[in-house]
Amino acid sequence: MKLKTITLAAAVIAMASTAMAETQGVTDNKIIVGSHSDLSGPLAIGGVPATNGLKMRFDEVNAAGGIHGRMIEFLVEDAQYQVPLAVRATNKLVKKDKIFAMIMGTGTPQNLAAMTVLDKAGIPNLFPLTGAGSMYKPLHPTHFSIYVSYQDQAAGALSYFHRKMAVKNICIQSVASDYGQEIVEGVKETAKKLGINISLHGTHKVTETDFAGAATAIKNSGCELLMLGTTIKDTITLYGTLRKLGWDKPIVGNMVPYLQLIAEAGNGVTEGLYLVSPYRIADFEDGDEWRAKFLATYKKRFGKHPNVFAQAGYIAGDLFVKAVEAVGANLTVESLIAAIENIQNYQDPFGGPKLSFSASKHGGGDALVLVQNQSKVWIILEDDLPY
Repeated sequence: MKLKTITLAAAVIAMASTAMAETQGVTDNKIIVGSHSDLSGPLAIGGVPATNGLKMRFDEVNAAGGIHGRMIEFLVEDAQYQVPLAVRATNKLVKKDKIFAMIMGTGTPQNLAAMTVLDKAGIPNLFPLTGAGSMYKPLHPTHFSIYVSYQDQAAGALSYFHRKMAVKNICIQSVASDYGQEIVEGVKETAKKLGINISLHGTHKVTETDFAGAATAIKNSGCELLMLGTTIKDTITLYGTLRKLGWDKPIVGNMVPYLQLIAEAGNGVTEGLYLVSPYRIADFEDGDEWRAKFLATYKKRFGKHPNVFAQAGYIAGDLFVKAVEAVGANLTVESLIAAIENIQNYQDPFGGPKLSFSASKHGGGDALVLVQNQSKVWIILEDDLPY
């Protein structure tokens, strides 16, 4: 069935290419790429720096003369983390601006909606700013991600604590959303495989602020580990509430709360929190010359310290550049796909796990990192955690 799906998608690309007579967004001296980002909405904390990281990488390429004589023209539309605006932005970028590829679109539902437009036109959706597995599963020729999925992050975390602590009873607390459901599915599938009992599964709205009831239920459940499918504020509040109640069991989340502001929250309120992530927050003071230069350049240009989303944007841009360089002069959607699928053991310049792609693997992440908040700093405990 998968082979038929891939063949059908390839046929769609071929028909779209034929209808265009030549590859859309590619001329003798230019490559047009676009992004629907969140520059002014609730996820601007990710969209703005991710866009900045992309701009940095593409500007570096253009300053050096482009790729095979072509300059990269990067167009960004602010979708404000709203699905209708993401669809409108995608239609504009595809039909009016004639982009060759979409890169680092922001948000899961926004990308899913945008892909209905992109797929019909045979335009790749590359490296979106979300860890949803639906960005590259089921396998589709034009869908690629740099992240290990939320589901696999949960699987990697639970497998680790099962090996290290032999946990037999666990709890889950997650937001009632598609994101939270991915975490739940990853935990349940892994728990079943490992013979682990799920004592309690609680859900909450992303806007919820009172976790006294949920924390009490978790404390009384007898579970030895709490798996989180939370975001930012709810992570801080739930964790703090549980510790105030005296519950001292391990609590582990994923990439979403992996921000310095979580580590520094309150008076050490998240001390001891574990997170599993497909990337790591760069140590810009470790003596690495490239990272030191990146930090200085980013701060000079944008006036802020780069966060993990700026890192993601730069990596996405760099992967695109490497693929286009490998293609040579004959740049088409098909040749780009083949080039991305040939990227192996890409070394994250910010120190995270390597990324690899293939014809059957469009999610690039090869491993995870396990971190723990120790004295308001994320400390790496495992830097090559399998999933």
